[in-house]
Amino acid sequence: MTLRKRIVWRPLVCALLAGCAGEDAPESASSVLDAEASSGRCVEDFSPDRDYFPAKAEVRYAEGFSVSYHGHYKVLRTHPPLDQGGGTDIVVLLRCGTPAPPIEGDLAGATVVEIPARTAAANEDLSLTRMRLLGLTDRVVGMAGGGIYDPGLRGRWERGDAVEIGASFHGPPRFEVLLEVLPDVTFLSTASLRRAEPLRRARELNLGAAPSVSWVEPTLLGQAEWLHQVAVFFDREGEANTQFDAIEERYAALVEAAAAVGDRPTLLWLDPSGQGDRWVVPEANWQAKAVVDAGGRTPWGSATGEATREVTSEEILALGDSIDFVLTESVALDEPGSGGVLEHLPAFREGRVFSVHRRARPEHAAYDWYESAVVEVDRVLEDLVALLHPELRPEHRFHHLRPARPPADAPDAPQGVFR
Repeated sequence: MTLRKRIVWRPLVCALLAGCAGEDAPESASSVLDAEASSGRCVEDFSPDRDYFPAKAEVRYAEGFSVSYHGHYKVLRTHPPLDQGGGTDIVVLLRCGTPAPPIEGDLAGATVVEIPARTAAANEDLSLTRMRLLGLTDRVVGMAGGGIYDPGLRGRWERGDAVEIGASFHGPPRFEVLLEVLPDVTFLSTASLRRAEPLRRARELNLGAAPSVSWVEPTLLGQAEWLHQVAVFFDREGEANTQFDAIEERYAALVEAAAAVGDRPTLLWLDPSGQGDRWVVPEANWQAKAVVDAGGRTPWGSATGEATREVTSEEILALGDSIDFVLTESVALDEPGSGGVLEHLPAFREGRVFSVHRRARPEHAAYDWYESAVVEVDRVLEDLVALLHPELRPEHRFHHLRPARPPADAPDAPQGVFR
């Protein structure tokens, strides 16, 4: 993997403005724009020659969206790959107080949303986590519900600062509630742009809505770049660039360290399929690629295969003791016997089965894995590196991973540093 580092040029204002600290020094155009954006003020003296977005998103890994800049408006295009449903959604993000462009030609059918957004809602947790990372928690006025791990977001729900609009996997959002709080933008998790009735309905009700389909990304860095998709609604591209640069740099360093290790342990990442004695394993999705980035391998990993595949217990048992670790999102595998015939695998018998739900509040049905794993992706990779190559991170405190079945005599640390 080659990771290209972004270079951010910061103007040397003190070198350009004599004295720099004097009261008579003029405000730069970018500082005026930043002040307008941060205050939420609309533009009062529009100039067609001014660039109203000095900080811009740079999308390099994500395949499902793109952003272009046009002086006083941005164009956000969501375009999942064909094998993930295809289609294109266009949102024109118009700087408040400036004239709207003609919605025709390549903008035909676009939705216009005025920015910077002051409030937001989402029917899934990923967009909310991205807002948290951008320092925008106080802008959240609607969320799926109280089943959220982050204490700041959970607090907004408990205090009534954010209303419950319903979770994406339960059906369309509660439009009557959204119409009461009228968020400037609502991020809606969408299974397919071609079957996005809740998105269309929201727009019919004049709710500024945007599709959230980061799940189409086959890599963790592609998933993480959806931070920019949220940032463009708030003119927070500068913050998003800073956050993503740090994530990318840490991720690259971990990949480099893991690549230098000769041994590549086998990690079986599996979850019950719900179809009898069958299991879902990664083939070409971000999970399979993350294991490779961490210096491991997956039994059915393939660069050209489907995202996931179903396998039987017999197929897994045939691998025998070649499986070094088992990783799962299923809390059901915490219980002895829940793996069925897989209990005969050495990895099961010897306590090498791990869960991703170290950070969880089951009483609230809240699991941080589903909120932050594909946002703060460097933490996921560091956990995987520490599991597969503990010599590289001997003092690592696991963020997401925990033993699924800790031995009774050492419940806190059967392997590695689980504190």
